[in-house]
Amino acid sequence: MAEPLPKIHDQVIRVMLVDDDEDDAFLTRELLSEIPGSHFQMVWEPDPEKALNAICQGGHDVYLVDYRLSEWTGLDLIREAQKRNCQAPFILLTGQGQREVDFEAMQAGAADYLEKGKLDATLLDRSIRYSIQKKRSEEELEKRVQARTQELAETNAALEREIRVRVRAEEALRELDQRKDEFLATLAHELRNPLAPIRNALEIMRLSPDDHNVRERGRAIMERQVAHMVRLIDDLLDISRITRAKVELRTEPVLLTAIVENAVEGSRPLIDHFRHRLTIDIPEEPVTLVADSTRLTQVLMNLLNNAAKYMEPGGRIQLSAAIKESDIILTVTDAGIGIPAEMLPNIFEMFSQADRSRDRASGGLGIGLALVRGLVELHGGTVTAQSDGNGCGSKFTVRIPMR
Repeated sequence: MAEPLPKIHDQVIRVMLVDDDEDDAFLTRELLSEIPGSHFQMVWEPDPEKALNAICQGGHDVYLVDYRLSEWTGLDLIREAQKRNCQAPFILLTGQGQREVDFEAMQAGAADYLEKGKLDATLLDRSIRYSIQKKRSEEELEKRVQARTQELAETNAALEREIRVRVRAEEALRELDQRKDEFLATLAHELRNPLAPIRNALEIMRLSPDDHNVRERGRAIMERQVAHMVRLIDDLLDISRITRAKVELRTEPVLLTAIVENAVEGSRPLIDHFRHRLTIDIPEEPVTLVADSTRLTQVLMNLLNNAAKYMEPGGRIQLSAAIKESDIILTVTDAGIGIPAEMLPNIFEMFSQADRSRDRASGGLGIGLALVRGLVELHGGTVTAQSDGNGCGSKFTVRIPMR
């Protein structure tokens, strides 16, 4: 069903007539006055140049353009207005016998075409209402197109963001899978390594069952290797418990000196093996904190072992402690190989290692820092890593609430 023409009664319709004939202007004004219930403000402009400027400035609801102007034709005027992107409802007026310009007028952008010889108030009223409605429909369509274009642009932008997120997620998953594969290879290597010495010790003991010295040496070898395997498996169990939130802290008042001494004692063999020099700087007065002594000792041991492994023999390690407000600040600093800037954000992640060859040579799974973060966070604390890059050493800072 055709959309009804707009009602223009009780509203002022601003009309511009572009015609170089004063008599035609008078007649057109008379026709407008005969339209019942409508109020028109008609401006007559005989100069097409001035009319063009007025059209581009707007201010009128409809433009009645005569086909025959002084130096232009009405089609020329409409085309020039369209060329300047001056969109307006144009009605082209012609003399009798000029219907051949009808199609050309539509192509030029006119909303309607009227013959002066057949023009009356009713026809002019209908043409004006039609032209105004056509303009409104075009504007509404343009708004809808713009809104739909904006909607599509936002949808495309959202899809592009989602694609980027998915690509990053897939890359992260691939990287994680690769790190897991490397970790499993390391795990298999580390668990298999102790088996050869144990098997050799058993074979030697079998060949010399009555030699006390052989038995003692074989037993010592097996004890060391079994202890090494137990440490590896304990680390795996700990990280698994932390991941599944199954670790329960056994907190009690404990002296800071006791935690530091136990950690240093546990890391001393590795530090001495690499001939590192360890300096300790902690408060002289007794400092008591409520924590799980075993787990905090494990944290410091892992940081000390990490410093010892990632440094050339004969290096320096510093362990310091300080009280800030209600927290204990523990710092382990080394002069080792450092941490590349791109690795710092992920240094505490599972399966993340700065130098796998060093860790494998020292005997480890590369999950020590992940354990450190998990245990520190269980105490309500934080751990951070700092490094100026390759060859510039590293600094790990642990902040633990005293209560």
